[in-house]
Amino acid sequence: MNNFLVSLITMDHINFERDIKLVDSLGVDGLHIDIMDGHFVPRYGIYPEIIERLSSISSLPLDLHMMVKDTEFTIDQFNNNENIAYIHFHIESCFGNEMRIVDKIRSIGAKPVVCINLSTSFSSLDRLLSNNEIDGVMLMGIHPGVLKQDSRPNNILNDLKDLKERTCSLNADSFIALDGAVSMDTIKPMSEAGINYFVGGTSSIYKNVNRSDDWKIQEQKIKENWKEIKKLLDK
Repeated sequence: MNNFLVSLITMDHINFERDIKLVDSLGVDGLHIDIMDGHFVPRYGIYPEIIERLSSISSLPLDLHMMVKDTEFTIDQFNNNENIAYIHFHIESCFGNEMRIVDKIRSIGAKPVVCINLSTSFSSLDRLLSNNEIDGVMLMGIHPGVLKQDSRPNNILNDLKDLKERTCSLNADSFIALDGAVSMDTIKPMSEAGINYFVGGTSSIYKNVNRSDDWKIQEQKIKENWKEIKKLLDK
């Protein structure tokens, strides 16, 4: 089963509630939220109070993507939210301490997903994968936290065979996710190659959505995009 989550950072930031309620009503599988510290990535966002507010707006499952240097500290700031389904942590920020991160994530009732950047070797994941310690692997199709960059879908497609061989020991409910490089043009080939968990935004569900347009026009375009995404994912 293919899952599609909407990236919160690609929504209209002064109309989060409106946008969230719409995608919830459309039937997306969850919200993906970037937690950034300005050190591991050159951007900031989002603080715990916003996550608490989101949970009062919608019951959609939440993915927290920890783009931070101190993963353990940051997880502790978000440990009081029942809607957090998965916490994604970067292998690059905690190499050598990944088992401790996994334990901390499970201790707050969430499931751990390990993220890996474009230039990081898959061999860094071997112990997590061989010991079935995680519930998924998320590939980055872009450099995390960097604005206005080209995605690298071909790199992902070239690497997927290797990753699928490494993840064969994971449980049946585990997944391979993609964040960045998710577009109307890439969803189908990525799905066929083995991606079954997509994080999308400006190039997919919000493609050609002009935030200066009347809301009814925006809403119609989002609905049209979602219809196309479901077709691409056979949902």
